[in-house]
Amino acid sequence: MASTQTTLSRPRQRRFNASRVLLRHPELGAAVVITAAWVALLLEAYTSTRTGGAAAGMPGMGTSPAEPHDAWSPAAGGLPSWVLMTVAMMGPATLGAIGYTGLNSLRWRRRRAMAEFSVAYLAVWVAFGLLVPAATAVVHGIPGPGALALVLTVAAAWQLTPVKRRCLSGCHLGASLPPRGWRAEKGALRFGLRNGLYCLGTCWCLMLVMVAAPGGQLLWTAGLTGVITAERVVSRPRSTTRAVAVMLLFAAFAALATGNLLQ
Repeated sequence: MASTQTTLSRPRQRRFNASRVLLRHPELGAAVVITAAWVALLLEAYTSTRTGGAAAGMPGMGTSPAEPHDAWSPAAGGLPSWVLMTVAMMGPATLGAIGYTGLNSLRWRRRRAMAEFSVAYLAVWVAFGLLVPAATAVVHGIPGPGALALVLTVAAAWQLTPVKRRCLSGCHLGASLPPRGWRAEKGALRFGLRNGLYCLGTCWCLMLVMVAAPGGQLLWTAGLTGVITAERVVSRPRSTTRAVAVMLLFAAFAALATGNLLQ
């Protein structure tokens, strides 16, 4: 009787292939940039704590309103901080649209398409950032904790408006991206611009909360980033917006009750 000898072969281990992962998830490059923005914010907050200074924030977020003839100076000087904060706060919620742009573009122009989308998207928020000093002057004219309570109440009310719902629905819409030529460039730019406008209509009140936040701005940044991202990725965004409205209204009452929330 012939004996048979069986050998056990080890299962072939799959090697990690970064190129394959990037093909399936082209937005990972943007995720690295967003992570770097958060690291920069953390380092900035740590440095400010060590030196005893105030953390840099959005343009015009000083302790006193700007003079009329200096209205544009805070906006121009604080623009890098505004862009950094926008990338950190809005970036996680925008990764899906960036990935959509990459996956629906030809492989050889994916990076260009995602860069064009990002530039157009950021252009919307940069334009909005130039108006922040005017809002800061109004907010800082309100004494005591009333400024923070007012902004939080307005943000809570905006959560329940039909415009907010339409803009949030628009953030989930895709776009037809032509494969090549000038039409492809224009398509990526137009998609980024449209997405940025919808995001602005959704989140402008939440971003303005940072204007009135008296202290602990990094905590506000992290909390509002979670809110913005949750509204974008959950399956039932309407329920989330209502829950956020309740939380914002509660924070407004807490600000009035405690004097200065998180200070």
